[in-house]
Amino acid sequence: MDGKVFLQALRQITQEVASEPDLTKAMALLVQHIRRTTEADCCSLYLLDDFRKRYRLMASDGLAQSAVGKATLRADEGLVGVVGSTNEILNLADASSHPNFKYLPDVGEDEYLSFLGVPILNQGTTLGVLVIQSKIKQLFGEQEESFMVTLAAQIGSIIVSSKERNSVEDDVLRRVKGFASTGDVAIARALVWQPETSLDDIKVQTCDDAMMQVELFQQVMFQLQIEMDRATLKRQEGALDSSYVSGYSRMLDDATLQDEIVAAIEANNYLATAATKVVIERRIAEAQAQGRNDQAFDLKDLGQVIVSRLVHAYNRDVDVSEPVVLIMENIPSSMLTEMPGDKVVGLVATSQVASSHDSILARDFGIPAVLGANLNTADIDGHMVIVDGRNCEVILDPPESVIDEFKQLIAQSKEQMDLFARESGTAVTCLDGRHISIGLNAGLKQNSSEVVNASDNIGLFRTEIAFMLCQSFPSEQQQYDWYARLLEQFAPKPVCMRTLDVGSDKGLSYLPSKEANPALGWRGVRVTMDMPNILYTQLRAMLRAHQKYGNLELMIPMVSRLEEVLFVKKAIIEVANELRVKTGQEVTLPRFGVMIEVPSCIYLMDELSREVDFFSIGSNDLIQYLLAVDRSNPRVKRFFDCFHPSVVRCLHELCAKSDAMGKRITVCGESAGDPLSALLLLSLGYTSLSMNYSYIARIKYLLRRVNFSELRALGEQALTLTESAAIRALYEQYATQQGLGKIIALYQQDNGEPNAVHADTE
Repeated sequence: MDGKVFLQALRQITQEVASEPDLTKAMALLVQHIRRTTEADCCSLYLLDDFRKRYRLMASDGLAQSAVGKATLRADEGLVGVVGSTNEILNLADASSHPNFKYLPDVGEDEYLSFLGVPILNQGTTLGVLVIQSKIKQLFGEQEESFMVTLAAQIGSIIVSSKERNSVEDDVLRRVKGFASTGDVAIARALVWQPETSLDDIKVQTCDDAMMQVELFQQVMFQLQIEMDRATLKRQEGALDSSYVSGYSRMLDDATLQDEIVAAIEANNYLATAATKVVIERRIAEAQAQGRNDQAFDLKDLGQVIVSRLVHAYNRDVDVSEPVVLIMENIPSSMLTEMPGDKVVGLVATSQVASSHDSILARDFGIPAVLGANLNTADIDGHMVIVDGRNCEVILDPPESVIDEFKQLIAQSKEQMDLFARESGTAVTCLDGRHISIGLNAGLKQNSSEVVNASDNIGLFRTEIAFMLCQSFPSEQQQYDWYARLLEQFAPKPVCMRTLDVGSDKGLSYLPSKEANPALGWRGVRVTMDMPNILYTQLRAMLRAHQKYGNLELMIPMVSRLEEVLFVKKAIIEVANELRVKTGQEVTLPRFGVMIEVPSCIYLMDELSREVDFFSIGSNDLIQYLLAVDRSNPRVKRFFDCFHPSVVRCLHELCAKSDAMGKRITVCGESAGDPLSALLLLSLGYTSLSMNYSYIARIKYLLRRVNFSELRALGEQALTLTESAAIRALYEQYATQQGLGKIIALYQQDNGEPNAVHADTE
């Protein structure tokens, strides 16, 4: 095969395969073209099933067609397994003589002797193996090798894009990927929720009696407010903030919105539905123009509820007597509050536009959810679905065998969590007596005695979450109510509150900011320094609550300069003095700290230590900036690695410096809740970790069964290594020796490493 033929064939094959929308047909075309071009006797394509860890024969021109879609090999089995595990070419003149050769009956490859296999990769992830075979005992030439390698590189992206574009029949499963997810796994029938009447359906029409339309509109709004208040009390009794119940609940109290709709009816003789459509759509356009997409979503939800009520089409007869997976365009919390909480076991949002509101609701409802799944909702209502929050995908109409496998995973996970939960209420002491402090990363729903008893403190309270669920900046009194309730609930345990941390992936609909590179932009303490009125209001609310309960700790996010620390410290002192004068009571300054997320802090530890009482590491952002890896970018997220040698050495240096200065240092990023990473952190000297509630019981169980001094010796060894895989292997081996290998393996499987894109982002 000369170079010209090579290029022409390559171009033709990639064009034809890419233009075929059906992946199964595209794979069949591919193997036929390759066989003809290379003049091989057989060409086959195997795809890796991540869930089962097996390669499945998905297309072949030369093997028995009855085996296509059925014949499988374990990921470490056969010559295909060798190619997939090494990600290297395998060219053999006599395949059967290789020690890893695996004979598959009924496949029909007895007559083939030579074998050339190349891995199909996409952004470092193994997708499958492409194979050509010949009846003659000979090595394939360099031209064939080059052709196969080049083609495999191009079809990798075609396979991925096809899977993302369609619900692909991969191994008889129709999988649909999302762009973000949370939680574990849910299995139930789909309940598609759509407003019975949409704004788009409403025509702008006039009437003869405007006063009657005004009265109708006001009755609907009054009834809707009563129902929302009832739902708020029912759902959020004892929770942090009633605004959590609905992203648009405050809009019902917005007199200007109702006044505008009434004015539109009176001025134009509009029907109430028409006036609602005109006003809501105008406000949506204004919100979108200002970059307030979350508010636009909420406005649309509210508008559709109002017009549905006005045309008496709202109350859909929904049977939720059995568990359901709720599927909708966006997540309207008004709908969730009307559903029995124990019946909605999973959530799927089909909108392709990311909404921080959706992410927060999904996570805080504590059930598996996938956002951005491109589903055709017209034909899945009532169908069985699996919501896989670990791997960020929805599986449609799974066969019983697959349901059984997922149920086994759920059962294994529950069995372990029950085991962990039996010890969750007691403190952590390692085998050699070293105490480890376990804190809670808190957001909104920390209202149970189990949550309070499980942690030694609140290591991180994310104040921005409540801000994100409001339609405008919350008042000082509203914030005081939030903070006082939390301090009272956890007293006398310390509660470390972080000042408002918005920007990048955490936006406020009422504080629009468009930036080319938001991760390196206007975020964290930079925002509150530029808007001191927001900072001072929050500090007053915090210190008032601290004045009453005395267990507040306060820290600032995204610090990169000493000047930022001095600015906020000065503001705290000013607010404390103001409160002393106003109340006539003493105000003890809370312990004050900074989050280390920006690498520049590493070189400011001496200066920072003179100004603060403690340090807290936001490991996700620190690693992101240290390794120049955008965690939200699927092309590079695989490079985000807690075991990277530079990350290990950086974490070691931070811990050593803080210890030398007599300052407490805590890790509150996601790595603290990862069992293997937690072992790494202890080995580097950390004795204070803070994490989401769902991780606490597992980490406590794990750390009670390790020896701190042994881990410290392991850490010294890790600091000498230069490869992530070697460092990770150290801790995997230690965990196995301690009888903890199963926990590590199950967590990595549950966490979908590194496939899932989760909502939690500390």
